[in-house]
Amino acid sequence: MERLRPHTLRAYRYELAAAAADPRFAQPLDDLRLEDLEAWLARPPAAASTVGRRVATFLRFLAWASRHGLCWRNRLAERTPLRGRQGLPRPIREQHEQRALDAAIATAPPPYRLIFILLRETGMRVGEVLYLRWGDVILDAGREALRVREAKNGLERTVIVGPTATPRTLRGLRAARRALGRAPSDHDILFRSNRGTRVSYEAIHYQWAKLCQAAGLVDTSGGPRYTPHQLRHTGGSELIAQGQRVEIVQRVLGHRDIRSTLGYAELQEAQVRAPLESSPLTRRSGCVRPCAAARGARLPQSWSRAGKAAYSGLPRHRTGHRRGPACPDVRRRRRARPC
Repeated sequence: MERLRPHTLRAYRYELAAAAADPRFAQPLDDLRLEDLEAWLARPPAAASTVGRRVATFLRFLAWASRHGLCWRNRLAERTPLRGRQGLPRPIREQHEQRALDAAIATAPPPYRLIFILLRETGMRVGEVLYLRWGDVILDAGREALRVREAKNGLERTVIVGPTATPRTLRGLRAARRALGRAPSDHDILFRSNRGTRVSYEAIHYQWAKLCQAAGLVDTSGGPRYTPHQLRHTGGSELIAQGQRVEIVQRVLGHRDIRSTLGYAELQEAQVRAPLESSPLTRRSGCVRPCAAARGARLPQSWSRAGKAAYSGLPRHRTGHRRGPACPDVRRRRRARPC
């Protein structure tokens, strides 16, 4: 169980304890039928994420049992891989909700204020922030960055911070460095609890619930309307809305597969709708490959100024060309096959 996060170990422990209490598992692992195992994995509630967690649990468990001679083969290795539904990111869309949450974050106690600022401005995962050490923090002018060593996908990366893109993050990190009063060791944990240990996931979710309560972002049952991970979704969607290239957003968020990043682009419907509605080609039926003159190419230098003015005022026919004897592209294409 190397390199597994505490919350992952808790999830695995829960699934294995539930399986141990089921009579279907009261037999040697080699006698366990694949049909029984699949029925256990798909038992209700069976959301795609829940089934995925169960499959991951038993894949690791059976692989461990096979390595230690407790079974001869991993039956789940014969199973077709789970193809769950790929959901879109769920950012915090409303501006007034974002402002209310930012105001609540500003009143949070240390070190949670800086933790939530990092999640809000950098789009990092919660685990990536909690596992930062002072050796991962670079505050030299012009080189400000955070090195993520404990990434979800195992790929180390560098998160760029700066006075323009992430001003509150940079100010908070420099203030935390000054508050130490000494040069920290590279191995010192960046975010410590009152007991001197690393801040836990439970503490993050507890403080997050208090933030949402203060911001008025609660559901009918009084629980938080959003999760801390949705700060990451919000940051990624904001980068897309700013016009950043998908490759840049992929680099910032640390996605291994660019298809994960493309989900953020799917959210920006307005960015797709505006050019489609404003394009003359989408408003007009017929050919969508106009001639060079219709595409905005420079008109021949030999044309007189009056000829150019007359050309610009001519009506267009269905292919997007302007009708008139002066257009060379029209003359060439009159006898050619339709474009």
